[in-house]
Amino acid sequence: MMLHHPLVARTVEALVADGGGLIAYERGTGGRETLVAAAAALAARNGAPLTIVESPALHDDTRATVAKLHPEVRCTVITAQDAALQPPPSPGSVLAVHADLLRNPAVREPVLELARAADHLLVARHDYSDPTLDRLASRSHRLDHQAYAASTNASLEDWAHQFTSGYIPPTTEQREGRSVRQTPESPTSGPWATVFARKMRLIDELNPRGEGRPDATAPAGPADLDAAPPHRHRPLSARLRGGGARGSNSGPAS
Repeated sequence: MMLHHPLVARTVEALVADGGGLIAYERGTGGRETLVAAAAALAARNGAPLTIVESPALHDDTRATVAKLHPEVRCTVITAQDAALQPPPSPGSVLAVHADLLRNPAVREPVLELARAADHLLVARHDYSDPTLDRLASRSHRLDHQAYAASTNASLEDWAHQFTSGYIPPTTEQREGRSVRQTPESPTSGPWATVFARKMRLIDELNPRGEGRPDATAPAGPADLDAAPPHRHRPLSARLRGGGARGSNSGPAS
């Protein structure tokens, strides 16, 4: 929300302390929000009625903002054309006007008369708006992009300093959502035991143990050549000769 910006909040406080004033602002820096918030806060402080002169398209939003910030304030939102129809303001009354409405010369004088009669006047305008009400407002406050950005950066630096000074990084267990690090379960126990056993059965069925396949449960290490069957130690040339002989006997008939 724009009113949470440090520069806007300080300007609202200053306008309330001064009992009114002028808000000269650049587009996008919260001039309208500052006008409504300061006028509502001043009326709440004084226990006085509040009248806001604003464009008809913004009447509902203006009433909603005042009701949210200070629901106890009795607020009337009117157009510039309605200014001539207003009764004399009550003592201590607060008037807030956006100067864009004074572009129409037909409504300028009635708004001026209403502003002169108000005990507390707040005016917001762009650089290109009509400055007629400037002389009736008290102290001037400016909201521009440079000051707005500087205030934003200063606020972010303060926040970052406060955050890093008391920051304690979470432990691995906290990041993983666990209070205690868990030891990985063995595949032969826990929920994977059945799957592991089925896998080993399939391996045994596909690779049955035979004479030429070593026992998978035997300890790892070099085989004991002396304990192996005699035929495994025959020289390779002898085995080839024997195979050749067998092959010649089983060859095709001529």
